Amino acid sequence: MNAEEKCILLAERISKILREGIHLNSEVMHFIDSTFSSPCINEVKKIIADHSDCERDSLIELIFFPDEKIQAKLEDLLERHHYCREDEKKVLDYLSSEPIESTIHFPDNQGALSVKMSFETANRFLARLNIHRKIDKRVSAAIDKYVSEKLKIQVMVKLRNACDKLAENKILFLCNFFEKTEDEGEDFLECLDFILSFLDEAENTSDLFSALIDKKRFYYKNLQRAEKFRQQLEKANMETMILQGVKAPYISIKDEKRKMELIDKTSLSVFGRTEYFENFHPCMIGVIPVTSGATP
Repeated sequence: MNAEEKCILLAERISKILREGIHLNSEVMHFIDSTFSSPCINEVKKIIADHSDCERDSLIELIFFPDEKIQAKLEDLLERHHYCREDEKKVLDYLSSEPIESTIHFPDNQGALSVKMSFETANRFLARLNIHRKIDKRVSAAIDKYVSEKLKIQVMVKLRNACDKLAENKILFLCNFFEKTEDEGEDFLECLDFILSFLDEAENTSDLFSALIDKKRFYYKNLQRAEKFRQQLEKANMETMILQGVKAPYISIKDEKRKMELIDKTSLSVFGRTEYFENFHPCMIGVIPVTSGATP
């Protein structure tokens, strides 16, 4: 298949998906409700038709944001054919040759409306598909061998969204992760999301184990600050603490502890070890202190 044929194939698949309709998720509905005071469908229709509304473009862009469910329907094509950045323009030209009208479905049977995708919206939509990104063959092979069939496409989509060019140690890290981490657990995809974000942050990092433990230590210190603030709050009211220049730690204790748990799970799985910290506080229940090693 030549370059033109594969671009037409992708454009036709995208067009088919969009014409089948888009089901708005909770994030889009939250934006609509918070920005436009929970409008009804007719009000949303008026907003979309009003080109003078400064929030209109953001709303349309969010409606046509390709989430993982949409991307999963394209992954087989992207994996089978090698697309490059130059192909994006060709696909865009094919998509724009005839304006696509998509039916937008609101949740809970609230109804639907039709919205046309403009050239600018199609351009941003395509850019977010990352069609030019190529997943390293070793990582793809590890996914194919160790990840269950029901999760493979979802995992590939996450990698396409998160990873561009990976250093050798990160490639090996991901291969080991897929080989040694059970994907039957409820937290497998959550763990994958976390490590992909971590790998993106860890630029020019040769020692990934130490980088993971440093990240865990960062979350642990946040928990310590939260505990210290809680103790101070027991002795003085908030107004007094503000006057004293004490700042409240704006973190979610639950989220920080969860991230530490994911780091432990990843470190134990990939490296066979992790590190635990001392100075255990009551608010940090669930965070194991003590020493280092595969088991506390």
